[in-house]
Amino acid sequence: MPRSPFLRPVYEALSAFGWLFIGPVPLPERRQPLTGPAPLHPERLCPQEPLTAAEHALDRQLTG
Repeated sequence: MPRSPFLRPVYEALSAFGWLFIGPVPLPERRQPLTGPAPLHPERLCPQEPLTAAEHALDRQLTG
């Protein structure tokens, strides 16, 4: 916020004028944390297919 005695009323007036066009901002929705791809997402692992050697190496790197 400006500290000048002249700029403060100007800032407040412009801010109030801007609220006429923007309106009140709604609060963000509470959502559950992401747990991975959706059930039918193409990147979801197929349980019938075994992991390849490269996928095993990546899994070891990611899980430690």
